[in-house]
Amino acid sequence: MRQYKVYTDKGSFKIEAQNDTDALRLSLYYCWRDSEKFRHIEAIGVNPHYTIHASIILNNSFFTFEQ
Repeated sequence: MRQYKVYTDKGSFKIEAQNDTDALRLSLYYCWRDSEKFRHIEAIGVNPHYTIHASIILNNSFFTFEQ
């Protein structure tokens, strides 16, 4: 299990997940459940350190969840 830190519009929280995909799924669920806006995820204790951002593509336009 890896640890991740999830950043939202209301702060941040830590989660544990099997992999990056599971971490993204869990973080989006918790944000939806708690009515928070998802910003990004950071993997904790991984070398090299990296950040996961989510984005969507609609009608040939690029949108991110960040504001």
